[in-house]
Amino acid sequence: MSPREPLNATYIRTELAEIPSEDLKDAVKRHPLVTRRQKLTRIFQIGFNKCGTRSIYRFFQRAGIYSGHFNRGLLALRMQENLAAGRKPLAGRIDQYVAFTDVQRVAAEGVIEGAAFFRELYEYYPNSYFVLNIRDKEGWLRSRSRHGAGNYMKRYGKALGLSRDDEIIAYWGRQWDDHLDSVQKFFADKPNQLLVYDIKNDSPEKICAFLAPDFITYPEHFRHEGDTEMVDGDAYLTNKPIFSRGNGAH
Repeated sequence: MSPREPLNATYIRTELAEIPSEDLKDAVKRHPLVTRRQKLTRIFQIGFNKCGTRSIYRFFQRAGIYSGHFNRGLLALRMQENLAAGRKPLAGRIDQYVAFTDVQRVAAEGVIEGAAFFRELYEYYPNSYFVLNIRDKEGWLRSRSRHGAGNYMKRYGKALGLSRDDEIIAYWGRQWDDHLDSVQKFFADKPNQLLVYDIKNDSPEKICAFLAPDFITYPEHFRHEGDTEMVDGDAYLTNKPIFSRGNGAH
């Protein structure tokens, strides 16, 4: 049997590796998902933010893989609304993306950690690839607490009804342990569909090999981006979540 053509074979272009990161969004064009294979074969990053989500996003873009990243919480919000209504998690406009990274939303009415939708995503898109991006837990907690000069933690705590920093960090710690345990148990009998990727210690070749059955990627295109220390805290405060009604985002 001849090997299948990579799903991004038509869209990967050498010049994408030379384009500045901030310009990749406009350079990587949407392409129609027509075949059953295209529709059921997606890439979902299912670890938490502050574990290299932007680096993974840019890596996919440089491979010509049309990818959705955070979008002010829209990805997470749409998935949650779809599932609550009994629809496929990617129903609507977000179904245009092949890969999904940083799927979360922190707003006054609550927090959505889209990484927790891995079971439903597998149910509807069973040929997909799931990347559980991790790092050392203590480093992750420090990075999250400093994100947006501390404003992310304040927003998160307010959404949960927690006022003290130690309460928020304790919550995150439990969340981390429970999520990693749940993901690895769920994929125990599906090992070819889960990659546990340590963003600080694993090599990009590991991701390339994982995706190789369906996607072309190049390890030299992986670059570390989105350092917490580079985030402008004042600018972060203006990054309001998109609300579910009246924004024309469906």
